Amino acid sequence: MKRAPSIPKPGKEVVLTAAALNDAEIRFAVANYYTAQDARKRFDMQVRHLGDRSEGEIPPLLKWSADANAVIEESIKQGMLKYAEASAVGQWCLAQHGVGPVLTAGVLSHIDITKAPTVGHIWSFAGLNPAMKWEKGQKRPYNAALKQVCFHLGECFKRTSGSDESFYGSLYKSRKAFITARNDTGYNAERAKTYRTQSADVRKTLAEGKLPAGNLDRQACNFAAKIFLSHLHVVMYWDKYKKAPPKPFAISILGHADEIKVPNLEMFPGLEEAYYGSAMMQAAE
Repeated sequence: MKRAPSIPKPGKEVVLTAAALNDAEIRFAVANYYTAQDARKRFDMQVRHLGDRSEGEIPPLLKWSADANAVIEESIKQGMLKYAEASAVGQWCLAQHGVGPVLTAGVLSHIDITKAPTVGHIWSFAGLNPAMKWEKGQKRPYNAALKQVCFHLGECFKRTSGSDESFYGSLYKSRKAFITARNDTGYNAERAKTYRTQSADVRKTLAEGKLPAGNLDRQACNFAAKIFLSHLHVVMYWDKYKKAPPKPFAISILGHADEIKVPNLEMFPGLEEAYYGSAMMQAAE
């Protein structure tokens, strides 16, 4: 849909000031971005439901509403780009295919590395710890806004999974194939018994001892998002303390060998050798 050029956009100075916003202000901006995006999608859908009409036949108020929210959405995005580009960690995030300025601003403004000695702290804070329970009557044990950002991260990795340039998209794709194949063997039969749904098709799938496709897709999205957060923790820790962080529990304590190496470490001189050691670097070469 064409957008009306008459709706004012923020001046260059306004966009540039976003680089100096503090974390709380960035969180407000990111929240406003998603509010404007949802409104723009809603108005665009309303226009589509009116049927085939030329630009001149669309009710002016509906078109203006869609255009206004689109301008707000894009303007905030431009400001978030300036914010993301102002830090080395933000630049690393932007270097990952599928991670744009709003997602970058979202994770950076919500995560305080001084309160996250391990990536497990970030996973829990983002609501991505499956062992975490939210008991009735208790305060939510995770940050809902960060969880929304991580949801969008997973969706972006899914959308870019067909590109060879998408490191985390490829992780989504391989994880989706793995858990789908495992689901087909009856691996999730016990879990399937605990699900409740109003959908007859989903009930049929559960009765076969399998989880529905939507659940598997969300698992794959969350997996890719968690690996991204794990890698983000590495670069944030190095940027803050100038030393390598502790390895995740499964690797450092349990000895799991299938470690997924952090991409683009050349952006942080010295981090690759400090985190992986010279022996692993030589083996990779």
